[in-house]
Amino acid sequence: MILMADKSLSHTYDSEEFRRYGHELIDILADYLNEATSRSDMPVLDYREPDDLVKEFEFDNPENRDLPLDGFVRKVVAGMNHLHHPRFVGHQNTPPLTAGIIAQMCTTLLNNGVAVYEMGPASMAAERNVIRYISALIGFGREADGIFTHGGSAGNLTGLLAARQAMSEYNVWEEGVRHDRPAGIIVSDQSHYSISRNARVIGLGGTSVIRIANDSRYAMRTDLLEETRRRAEDEGIRVICVAANACSTATGTYDNLEEISAFCREKRLWFHVDGAHGLGVLFSDKYRHLVRGLEHADSVVLDFHKMLLTPGLNTMVLFRDGRRSYETFAQKAGYLFEKHDSNEWYNGAKRTLECTRSALGIVAWAVINYYGKEALGKYVESRYDLAARFAGAIRREKGMELAVTPESNIVCFRYAPDGTPAEKLNDLNRMIRKELVHSGEFYIVQTELDGNIWMRTALMNAMTDDNDLERLLGSVRKRGDELTQLLT
Repeated sequence: MILMADKSLSHTYDSEEFRRYGHELIDILADYLNEATSRSDMPVLDYREPDDLVKEFEFDNPENRDLPLDGFVRKVVAGMNHLHHPRFVGHQNTPPLTAGIIAQMCTTLLNNGVAVYEMGPASMAAERNVIRYISALIGFGREADGIFTHGGSAGNLTGLLAARQAMSEYNVWEEGVRHDRPAGIIVSDQSHYSISRNARVIGLGGTSVIRIANDSRYAMRTDLLEETRRRAEDEGIRVICVAANACSTATGTYDNLEEISAFCREKRLWFHVDGAHGLGVLFSDKYRHLVRGLEHADSVVLDFHKMLLTPGLNTMVLFRDGRRSYETFAQKAGYLFEKHDSNEWYNGAKRTLECTRSALGIVAWAVINYYGKEALGKYVESRYDLAARFAGAIRREKGMELAVTPESNIVCFRYAPDGTPAEKLNDLNRMIRKELVHSGEFYIVQTELDGNIWMRTALMNAMTDDNDLERLLGSVRKRGDELTQLLT
């Protein structure tokens, strides 16, 4: 038994043992992948109540004491959500591509942290080239720079920290936040919750988050920007930043980056773009227009693990002016760095909250290198096109409502038959979603817009097609009709 035969653990580094278990692992996962993608009767999620599943993984569970590694892998697979299943249309988690998986397996074994160049030379070199590649796609100049981090929330935090430092009238990094004239951030009502949370984390407080109304598409009303800024100033808040969505998490709507960037340039405000989900369009000729104006952003966040089919977490934070990437975290650490006053791109800890950081650049580099701009762009286009067709099908389906015409691969809809009291629609749609998830037929999530509950699909899987979505509408209708009778 691996991990049990030798209490010293030295045997775990035996290359032949690793080879044997590695082959077993690949065989199990390959069989799983075949089943998940084959439209078999395999449930998308074999739902178990949390307390019940906890018992499966208790250390004193007799079944776990002599559990072989292959049994452990099968146990894990059985207890997870299956993103490769064509009827997984829920959260913005992507089924990763093979090259990215292999790259991550490699970096996991090597286990190089990349705080300093000497700990992960290849990763920092790859990261540098990916940063240059994406910067060029955006339209940034050679002076742009950035860093990888673990997740969009951490990316937004990094961008807002840079905004605070760059726009403060003093060295807030060294002196701390002053509250005599608090700084504020204008955000959309549809901004990701991490923007508001991070404003609190960096000491600005919840009152610093100044929300602006959305239009009928759930995009930021740019005509209210100046009015919103003046009102904040009248209340003693100095606006330093506007944070835009590209695109929003709830509806997949893109804010008008051209108009927001023009406003920020005129008022000399920091322009931050949360493009965690939606900047995959940089690879698409067809949908690239959705992010016009992005080239004027001061900071940009992009998640490779969303619409670029990369294992998570893999996030990039870019700065149009690369100096901002360094001054945000300027700090001496003699045990890490040889120099304290230089912009060393190859020492990653100088530009992020994280010290020990995974070799994320290698994984992103592998995906871009082996699949290329054209293939990744076609994938993005196929998912956005599918969402548009799905929206059309919803409009044609009697008793279904579409929340908003989709601009991305995110579609929000609900079951709303004629004669159903408005006060019952929210409960009805919650129940439909719950039944779909617990049945294992589909994995779908929900969101709230203007007090109404909508079922929400994020079409991430390249194998999800129109037939899958027709089946989804049929299942929603069937369950909706049954539940409506029970509620009346």
